Amino acid sequence: MTKTGIFIRHGESTANSTGVVSHDLEGYPLTEKGRKQANHTGQVLSDIRDKIDNIVVSPLQRTIQTAEEVMRGMEYSGKYIIDNDLRETFLGPYNNGPVSALPKIHSSKYGIEPFEENGERLFRCAMKYEGLSIFVSHNLPIKALICKLINLHEEDAGGIDIKNASMTVIDFDNLRILSIGSLRISEDLLKRLSSY
Repeated sequence: MTKTGIFIRHGESTANSTGVVSHDLEGYPLTEKGRKQANHTGQVLSDIRDKIDNIVVSPLQRTIQTAEEVMRGMEYSGKYIIDNDLRETFLGPYNNGPVSALPKIHSSKYGIEPFEENGERLFRCAMKYEGLSIFVSHNLPIKALICKLINLHEEDAGGIDIKNASMTVIDFDNLRILSIGSLRISEDLLKRLSSY
């Protein structure tokens, strides 16, 4: 069986709209805009809903709400699985503070989870699930996974932009990135995903 992941960043949350970073499980729900973004992503994926084997979600409120909206948009009646490996970066002393105060490099010397560990966590998570899976996670962990696969350091990845409710598609059988931070998916990629 194939192993392909569609990584979706959560929709806009109140943390995003107020410029705060947080790894807390609760407290930063989706905004109305974030709900609409996630629902739209689900609509984009609706043609492949019958091909989805797993929907796996970070335990944070904003990602669970995103998964529910994606499922609504897809008209998907299955259930989702919560997996802690998809969680937000551990932010240490910067948790619930302004995004502007966060160090530019994610390192344990600042008391936060190192960038590379985020990528390792997401990779480990993806390896647990067979078939075509949707993974709902967060900006930095998804970016770190991409960097792991293309052997890029955090400092060199400034141009990788993982927008709210965007999709990053990875073929894990061939360790090939098929889409990065996209709000749409090409017809060719949809056909490929439909063939699984």
